Amino acid sequence: MKPEKGDSEAGVVGVFSRAAPTYDRIGPQVFAHFGERLVERTRPAPDAAVLDVATGRGAVLLPAARQVGPGGRVIGIDMSAAMVREIETDIRSTGPRHIEIRQMDAEHLDFADASFDQVLCGFALWFFPHPEDALREFFRVLRPSGYVGLTTWTDDCPFLAWYDRELAAAISQGAPPASGRSGAGRFDTPARLEAALQLTGFVGVDIISETADFIYADEEEWWSSLWSAGTRRRLEALTTPELNRVKAEMLDKVRALKEADGIHTLWRALLASAQKPA
Repeated sequence: MKPEKGDSEAGVVGVFSRAAPTYDRIGPQVFAHFGERLVERTRPAPDAAVLDVATGRGAVLLPAARQVGPGGRVIGIDMSAAMVREIETDIRSTGPRHIEIRQMDAEHLDFADASFDQVLCGFALWFFPHPEDALREFFRVLRPSGYVGLTTWTDDCPFLAWYDRELAAAISQGAPPASGRSGAGRFDTPARLEAALQLTGFVGVDIISETADFIYADEEEWWSSLWSAGTRRRLEALTTPELNRVKAEMLDKVRALKEADGIHTLWRALLASAQKPA
């Protein structure tokens, strides 16, 4: 995605740059779970070349690297320089050596045509200013018969629906503000996601829905986790008094969900794969 003119840390890019140090590191690793599942579904072949778009802290990148093995080639790209620095540090300390990280715009990929066997993208498509351009770029850099793999949240994701509703009420006493998942509605059902892939030229679209339960230790851990992902965008817009009030209300609400072992949260995602024609 392109940052706003003149500021590489503006808009959505800035949100994820500020979240980068703790991204998917507080509470249960939701993105890592679905990243593993996406790679299990797409099964890149040993020695394959894989591109991971909007790589974040490697939720898809790392399982893809394990799957293709040391003879493969895995490149992760992200528009946030801060996120790139964080994942590079992670890889230097514990990661495989056949991974490369680059800062790059998903809508303008700096790769030749037919460079990859797979292009993967986890929970990012709706954040791109022009998702259709990103999908065309995915198609372009794939080799004939190559596969794209995507994850998106469903329109009926139980915990995200609860969060959107309760946060709207806390912020504005029931008048919903703009969602933090801007544009997600375009890809949050199998029909919408399939239509976008087919319009790009992909065939053999396969989409499944999966639900997983993630447990937060307590309400404070859950609140901290909001600042480690794109959810912080709506909270950052509040003044300090507003934020303090909203925090108190949201902690009361999520406390009501607490069980003996913690706060259970159900998340539902679409896992999609499709093929570039031979």
